[in-house]
Amino acid sequence: MPRPSPEAAISEAPAAQAATGIFNFEAGTPPNRLQSPRYMADPHAITLPLLPAGAMQPSERDHNEAAVRARACSAYLGDHTALCRIMGRYKCYVDTRDIGLASHLMLDGYWEMWVTEALSALVTPGMTVADIGANLGYFSVLLADWVGPHGRMFAFEPNPRMHDLLTRTLAVNGMHHASPHRVALGDRAGEAMLMIPQGEPKNAYIAPLSDPLPDRAVRVSTRRLDQNPDWADIELAKIDVEGAEELIWAGMAGLLDRHTLKTVVLEFTPVRYRDPMRFLRALIAPGFSLARIDIHDGIVECNPEHVLAGAAHDDVMLVLRR
Repeated sequence: MPRPSPEAAISEAPAAQAATGIFNFEAGTPPNRLQSPRYMADPHAITLPLLPAGAMQPSERDHNEAAVRARACSAYLGDHTALCRIMGRYKCYVDTRDIGLASHLMLDGYWEMWVTEALSALVTPGMTVADIGANLGYFSVLLADWVGPHGRMFAFEPNPRMHDLLTRTLAVNGMHHASPHRVALGDRAGEAMLMIPQGEPKNAYIAPLSDPLPDRAVRVSTRRLDQNPDWADIELAKIDVEGAEELIWAGMAGLLDRHTLKTVVLEFTPVRYRDPMRFLRALIAPGFSLARIDIHDGIVECNPEHVLAGAAHDDVMLVLRR
């Protein structure tokens, strides 16, 4: 009997099933079929619908991760570059020398599912969003798809190699409403130095410019986020910049004053700041509520004391809303 196409299988699924936040199986396929080695090895034994915003729930994470992993695949293109399938349906270019992120995308097809879930719940079609510290574009392509063709997505990545992969990823997925920018955001326009750890480009960090440049450093341009009128309507910003958060926050003052920016998801690591409590207070001062992304429970309300109760090196994904 011929197997129905993924599109046909999805279109025949009941509407209520598509709203559960679970990736859909073919009609009549019991969930425990995921435990079968044959099923896990057969990428055609599962059909995945498009991922609308709000479709992913922490309670269904194991199921969703297994479904995405079953569809994960990659192809080596040469010159340390591979093309892989992420989240069951998007194409993503990666650098095969990247140990910290590319290896997970190539074999599993997803990254930090708890953050992916939280962002999917915060983004709605038609929004204008920013991915600051976009790296190779995993979250960028998701955000661009979730806001849809009537929304806009700005991605900022100063690393030349990652920016190239980001640009290619957005293009191959047809995200023409997304704009990649090779610039480091900060508190002023000028230049800085980007230090890129070997095998861990996602951990690249900004440092003051020096001459000559040390090994594994590149010269990058810097700009304020509130400097460009095209970025004035950003409603949601995801910020993951390895210690440059305070500089970027200072460079967002114009957006914060406009009150257009309603939601910020920001990686907060206390050890990176001279006065972590002072920075936390600066984050909520423009009228934001404070929450964090819990790995088990999703977005949960908290206060500054809760954020600082853990180890100073712990990364905490904050959610600021107003």
